[in-house]
Amino acid sequence: MYISHKSNILQTVHETDWQCRRLVKGQSKSEYWIWIGTITTQDSDGHDVVTYPSEDFTIVECTDEDVQARLVQLNDYQAEGVYNIKYYASKRNAEEIKDNDGNSQDPKVYVQSHFVGQDDTKDARLLADEWTRIRNERTRLIAETDHLALSDQTLSAGMTTYRQKLRDIPTAQSSKTKYSDITWPTKP
Repeated sequence: MYISHKSNILQTVHETDWQCRRLVKGQSKSEYWIWIGTITTQDSDGHDVVTYPSEDFTIVECTDEDVQARLVQLNDYQAEGVYNIKYYASKRNAEEIKDNDGNSQDPKVYVQSHFVGQDDTKDARLLADEWTRIRNERTRLIAETDHLALSDQTLSAGMTTYRQKLRDIPTAQSSKTKYSDITWPTKP
């Protein structure tokens, strides 16, 4: 299994390295093969050599575990097709599984993966999701009163204050981290 990552954040997982590269680049198969043709040269023996230009991602092969099963376990860390988890080339904080006699298995088997969840990234994404929900509700509440703010209408002082409090929610309540924590103004 091949994985591509950028700044240690997994981007794609595929059975072939070329498919990982193609998916990261966002190319169709035909676009990918045309691109490969433009970066292929021949060595002194006449063999084709692909000279990949500098890329801002890395592709590695992971052969010692069930990568798909590990990614399913870490689904909470996925956002918009990108896994917010780190990949380490070597096992990290891994506990080796031994048989009943305490002997190592061949090949060695580990309890933990070298995929590590990125809680900071997950928390930031969850906070952004909460604020998206808050802003959507705020926009909906303001829209409910838009008809009162038309040029041929005069807004009452209470309605003007209500609408302004709705607009101020992102700055006035920026320390709140959940939709349920928001104190919504009362509609007059």
